[in-house]
Amino acid sequence: MRRFSKLMALFLVLPWLAACDAVVASGPDDDEITTAVIERFRSDPYARVGHVENVTKTNSVKNGTDEVVVMVRYDLVFDRSISEFADDVTQQGKQAGDLDALGNVMGDAVEVMKMKMLALKEGGFTVGDRRSISNEIRLVKSEQGWIYRP
Repeated sequence: MRRFSKLMALFLVLPWLAACDAVVASGPDDDEITTAVIERFRSDPYARVGHVENVTKTNSVKNGTDEVVVMVRYDLVFDRSISEFADDVTQQGKQAGDLDALGNVMGDAVEVMKMKMLALKEGGFTVGDRRSISNEIRLVKSEQGWIYRP
């Protein structure tokens, strides 16, 4: 009789454990997190001179069923120097034919200044350098899966 009651208890607990596992698994997957980090990186001043590699989720906090804050670590890899980017902006400025193109060049010039200020604050870099970055990103559940929201 004891075996029967233990067996029944096990059958009652298993669906509950499976449901708990489904709740944990319902968060963003690794691809969605990597996509969100890359999307967030687009607004970073260094986005014009580097790229993201080795995205790793370190922790997460759920804010209800449709929002999660994910703590991530990734490598920022520098593909080009600030001076190379500045040279490109200068060349674009010389070739700007209309006000729209000139406006884009001015936006890029502001990005050069942001990068120079960050380099003064955080230290310079050369092509090929890597920096390990820890950050938080907010993801919201949509019809298409989990997406980044600032």
